[in-house]
Amino acid sequence: MIETRVFTTSLNKEQGYLLTHVKPGSEIGVNDARENTEAVISLSGGRNFPIVVDLRKIKSISKEARDHFSMRGRKPHVTAIAMVVSSPLSRIIGNFFLGLNKPTVPTRMFSSEADGIKWLSKEGLLD
Repeated sequence: MIETRVFTTSLNKEQGYLLTHVKPGSEIGVNDARENTEAVISLSGGRNFPIVVDLRKIKSISKEARDHFSMRGRKPHVTAIAMVVSSPLSRIIGNFFLGLNKPTVPTRMFSSEADGIKWLSKEGLLD
């Protein structure tokens, strides 16, 4: 597991996906986004995996960070994104990300990690 200022990220080797939790009350800027991308690359050893991102405790995310996470203009280091949301705020942030940033990999929102993992499995995105 790699912990940054606003994220904890780990690799589930058995099922073949990355898991990122946003720390409670986090305000995510572009430097935080870049730092998490480096954590993903480090944990994955250069392989691409789907990622489950738990946004339930997020406070805010900058436009620049959303742009970075959309992977436009850079190599995606993940094959799909399952976003976990629950609060009205996390759902708004998820909708902004899907609607305005349009990620370059398949991306959906879920109310639980388990539902996100089921989707990744159903889509054949897990090892």
